[in-house]
Amino acid sequence: MKFDRIDSPQELLKYMDMNIKYGFVGKNGRKYFNQFSEEWNDWYEQCIVQTGEEMLKSGIGTCWDQVELERLWFEKNNYEIKTIFIWFEVNYENNYPTHTFLLFKKNNKWYWFEHAFESYKGIHQFDNIQEAIDYVITKQLEYAVKNNIAKLEDKKLIVAYEYTKLEKPIGVDEYFKHVTSGINLKKE
Repeated sequence: MKFDRIDSPQELLKYMDMNIKYGFVGKNGRKYFNQFSEEWNDWYEQCIVQTGEEMLKSGIGTCWDQVELERLWFEKNNYEIKTIFIWFEVNYENNYPTHTFLLFKKNNKWYWFEHAFESYKGIHQFDNIQEAIDYVITKQLEYAVKNNIAKLEDKKLIVAYEYTKLEKPIGVDEYFKHVTSGINLKKE
């Protein structure tokens, strides 16, 4: 199946299953696939966050990159979408996980399109955007708690940002600046 012949979100998910691997492309040109390996420790210094077009060529990316590929397809097919970045917002070095995801609207419902977060891969329906965001935040917290990275009370630290398309490949620090300069969706 060719990317430009995909005609539904379900087909996009199948395409990604067959053609996209989890990992990252390094500034050194290497592809990193094993997040449990010693070489993955180079992530912060080496990772390049790719545009959707670059993801099509490399076939590898974290959720950050994969959302850009998803955005490419959904925008070309005229869907209303939101791209969301969530993280535990603290001002000290930490190992808290981050996540990005895409929501799309169809028939007055919102859908979470997920490929990278393996446990939740699929298309999940919600009545509204906030319900979807709250659900993903809960699943992110559960993942962090299960892996002894966070405690349940850390939920209050999680902030969601709606952010815009990447115009070029960027490093991790520049990526954080880009996504956190978007619309803060935290409920007060």
